[in-house]
Amino acid sequence: MAIKTLSIKGTDSRDVARQAREALADFQPKLILFFASSDYAGPEAALKEAFPDSEIIGSSSHSEYCDAAYTSGSVSIMAMDAGSVEDVCVQVVENIGAEPELRSVLNGMHGHFGGVDAVLADYDRYVGVVLFESSAKAEEVFMDRLGMATDLLFVGGSSSAAEGGQSLVYANGRSYTGAAVLAILKTVNGYGVLKTQSAHIFSERKLTVTKSDLRNRILYEFDHRPCGEVYAEVLGIGQDEIQNYFVCNPLGVVAGEEIFVRTFNQIQDGGITLHCGLPEGTEINVLKIGNIVDDTRKALDEAIPGQPAGVINFNCLYRTLEILNENQVEPYCALFGRYPSIGFSTNGEAFLGHINETSTVLVIK
Repeated sequence: MAIKTLSIKGTDSRDVARQAREALADFQPKLILFFASSDYAGPEAALKEAFPDSEIIGSSSHSEYCDAAYTSGSVSIMAMDAGSVEDVCVQVVENIGAEPELRSVLNGMHGHFGGVDAVLADYDRYVGVVLFESSAKAEEVFMDRLGMATDLLFVGGSSSAAEGGQSLVYANGRSYTGAAVLAILKTVNGYGVLKTQSAHIFSERKLTVTKSDLRNRILYEFDHRPCGEVYAEVLGIGQDEIQNYFVCNPLGVVAGEEIFVRTFNQIQDGGITLHCGLPEGTEINVLKIGNIVDDTRKALDEAIPGQPAGVINFNCLYRTLEILNENQVEPYCALFGRYPSIGFSTNGEAFLGHINETSTVLVIK
């Protein structure tokens, strides 16, 4: 088997690593990807000690998925051997709030595989994974710069944490704040990516962002009017009610058949904060959330016709909370139980930019 998945609850990180080592005793992972509840201290160091010859990356999590199970207070692990991932290169970019230049980082990563020409000659086998430490709130600019530094597709998510826990990302035995972990995977049989947001256009009326603070993710105006006033107008509700609609009626950047979701967070400083920033000049539609289980089933069935080696689900925390509220956890998880899969509840997803209230799924064939 080229990929194995584990869901582990332990007394501490060393116990988790011990259980993982026992479960994978006859397996030689090339890469280990893990999502660990922030209840665990030092999972990265414990796993590196248990698997010294493996590349190891991961993120803290609010809650975790593994195969057909949803848990909290656990560690979800995907171990990939050379039968699924031929080679991998990992780099950590620190202090991402300072908007670092990424071209030299990506040139070095391409060089690991023989240079950019060698990568592009076998393009269908290479895919990038990016894990952000979410407190930096720097994903928008980082993804733009990443897109200018490489033609490879990077997908992933932003770290989350259980209540009172610390948000972290991990790489090869160390933990980081204010950083991004980058990994380029050379897959054996290729990969696929799908995005499903379970969001549909509520109003065809286009709204233009005319005043925003992108760095601090605050939106002030649509069409030169207060954004809350215009949002309430589109929904046909009182302006004092809008906070109740932020999750069920998010905003969307619509590009053909694709929708990239942005969700309001809270009213602040004469504007409304967002989970993902919107630059001035952007046109958006107000959306409505549909049936997450039905929409996810349709997206998976269309994108994964056969049996993949493994599936990684970067699922927005808002979607997790919605399926919990609607008692849809079991049918949702059953969709992913058809494959070896792991996932976690993210604070935003990475796919051609920074988005949220979305499930971004990486399929290892």
